[in-house]
Amino acid sequence: MQKQQGITILLLMLGLASISLGMALKNVFEYSPIFGWFLGTFIFIVNSFYTGKNLRNKGATNLK
Repeated sequence: MQKQQGITILLLMLGLASISLGMALKNVFEYSPIFGWFLGTFIFIVNSFYTGKNLRNKGATNLK
């Protein structure tokens, strides 16, 4: 269980970091906020699927 929570937290932090980094670099690269937001949103969506899959598998093991 700890490993799954660690991966979820890691993905959340990575998503936040990509958005923050994209916004921080907006004066350096013209399109960095767009890339940061797209990458952050993609990571959050992947995290949602990963967490949903783990919750579904946890529910299936509790029924057995």
